[in-house]
Amino acid sequence: MRHLVLIRHGESELNAVNRQKRVFCGQFETPLTPRGREQALEAAERLLELDYLKLQVAISSPLARAKETLHLILSRLSAGIDLLPPSPGLMERSHGVFEGKAEEEAFLEHPAYRDDPNFNCFMDHFHQHAPGGESLAVVTDRVWSVIAGLVESDGGDAVIVSHYNPIRCIVGRAMGMSEAEILRLRVPNAVPIVLRCSSRFELLEWPGAN
Repeated sequence: MRHLVLIRHGESELNAVNRQKRVFCGQFETPLTPRGREQALEAAERLLELDYLKLQVAISSPLARAKETLHLILSRLSAGIDLLPPSPGLMERSHGVFEGKAEEEAFLEHPAYRDDPNFNCFMDHFHQHAPGGESLAVVTDRVWSVIAGLVESDGGDAVIVSHYNPIRCIVGRAMGMSEAEILRLRVPNAVPIVLRCSSRFELLEWPGAN
């Protein structure tokens, strides 16, 4: 395998809601918005512009927003890309009992996650997590097992549709970033990120880079 193309799903309904108020999503199912579908098609157009890519394999998280994004992307690309079964390893970070709940409801039931410094940084911390949820350290280990399998398979360039936190963790592990550096990464919806795989990983495409 020479290149991994990492794409966060298009805008979901909860992504749109979270611009106004926080609702914990995680692995909660939320469909793409019309804008999210447009973003997926735009991502496909961007992939067509990257003529050094020879995509042979495609895989997504099993969450509907990721599967639909990949379906829309593949609808614009050439035939002959092998679609692998969705991998649970690519799912978004679990927020446990908080999933699908608004912040005020979650904190009413679990006030320590608002007030206690041992817990209240869980949204942007590598080792804290929501009750019953996953830390980013756990996410890194599970998602990297998928990436390692793809790289070792030598199945050709791959497009991977996943989620905000798994993609941060993949890029961070591949590039040898510190936990603090990974936490500073921001991953927009449906913008291709390209890693070249050889004796080491190189970051070729990053959102907003010149």
